[in-house]
Amino acid sequence: MARASRGGTVSLYNQIVRYGLAPAMDLIRGTRTMRHLRELEESQWWPAERIEELQSRRLQALVKHAYVHVPYYRQIMQRAGLTPDDIRTSGDLSILPVLTRQAIRSAGDSLIADNVPRSALRPTSTSGSTGEPLHFYSTVEDQFSRGLARSFRALEWAGVNIGDRHATVSRPRHYARRREQLLNDASQRVRRSVAINYGSLSDESLSAVVAQLSRGRFTSLGGSPPLLALVADYARIHSASMPPVRAIVCGGEQLFPHERRLLRATWGPEPHSKYSSYEIYDIAAECDAHEGVHVQAEDVIVEITGERGLPVPAGQTGSLCLTNLHNYAMPFIRYAIGDIGSADPEPCRCGRSLPRLKDMIGRTTELIVTPSGRRIFAADIDLEAFSALGIRQFQILQEDIGSVTAFIVWHDDVDPTARVDQERELSHTLSRSMGSEISVTVRAVPWIMPTPAGKHMVVVSKIAPRHLDTIIEDENGADTAPRSIGTGGLDGQIQ
Repeated sequence: MARASRGGTVSLYNQIVRYGLAPAMDLIRGTRTMRHLRELEESQWWPAERIEELQSRRLQALVKHAYVHVPYYRQIMQRAGLTPDDIRTSGDLSILPVLTRQAIRSAGDSLIADNVPRSALRPTSTSGSTGEPLHFYSTVEDQFSRGLARSFRALEWAGVNIGDRHATVSRPRHYARRREQLLNDASQRVRRSVAINYGSLSDESLSAVVAQLSRGRFTSLGGSPPLLALVADYARIHSASMPPVRAIVCGGEQLFPHERRLLRATWGPEPHSKYSSYEIYDIAAECDAHEGVHVQAEDVIVEITGERGLPVPAGQTGSLCLTNLHNYAMPFIRYAIGDIGSADPEPCRCGRSLPRLKDMIGRTTELIVTPSGRRIFAADIDLEAFSALGIRQFQILQEDIGSVTAFIVWHDDVDPTARVDQERELSHTLSRSMGSEISVTVRAVPWIMPTPAGKHMVVVSKIAPRHLDTIIEDENGADTAPRSIGTGGLDGQIQ
């Protein structure tokens, strides 16, 4: 019998949803989400060797399918003198080239499997957080049966059960097909999951978000870390009462220590971080141990790679290459997503054998590069200094190799006569973090706009990172700088 994995109090309604309404939604939608969730709840407690065996079987089946039915993979494997039998485990993947966004765009229809009916293809695109969305195809099985099951398990790790009153501060998701939109809306209502539209993030829209959270009787809360931090900060400034919740789940962007502290002080529990993408769906999530994120390794392979796409030693930081084991329509094998992190080889205190990632640093465009080639990640910068000085928003932008500009937005209650000295203090603090090679300018602005996807990047660099640019397509030409620095509102879609 599988060990229990769900946290928190399980109500009668939770049981009705899990054993009645959710399976009924599967029947209506033609999916197997709840079946796969049960499988994941059991397999998370397997020994590592058994999980690796399952992963290898699924990888072998995917590679064979890609060789036979996907012209792109057949061509690159034949060119390298490879057959599907040459790739048996995740350790063999390094003999294949990395799949970059540019390669996906160039490959076109040659990446689409010839045995998947066009009617079964689900057109999808990324949020475009780096300036240009990536368009690709998935399937109902990959997205709803597998991906949604992983999402439910990740929520369970945070103590959120299906049927809990869960609020996500985001924009409501819209589907191109009316039937799917109706089914999604029905599923949300059944699960009592609510998307609270954050609007333009003006004071008026933040006030509306705070009001909804105050009266909604939600037991759990989700959203991107900077967005939730803005809401928490607004509630603090205006002395708005925020009812405690049982769980906080953050995704879409890196969760920094100062954000953890603010969210914990506002709503109570320690936040859980979740790593996902439009291309792969749920990839990894934090358990109660809060020591990195567990990879959902039954369905996803995560490689930490260095130069020429080769694996790096355990614990060393590198670029993430992802393999989705269930997208048979348009396989993503060794997909260079543009994120950076490292693996933690130590066992987790929670007892799960799923591998863990730590130091999830962010995108390759979210690091400062010095003239000598040193890389400075957001985690290496004293970000606590920003919140300590009463700064509402901030972003560090590098446009040339020897300097950075720190854009900041002051809280209204910070004495204007003290701001010049505080900006000078902040400049000295950042200079200590970055060293003498980088000159720092602090510039106060009324507002900082996010990317078109609604993301607010802490660090944005337009300088190609040395070493990493050998394996990741250089996206620094994309529009990742502040979209606008002025008095306008924020707009976009949180991933």
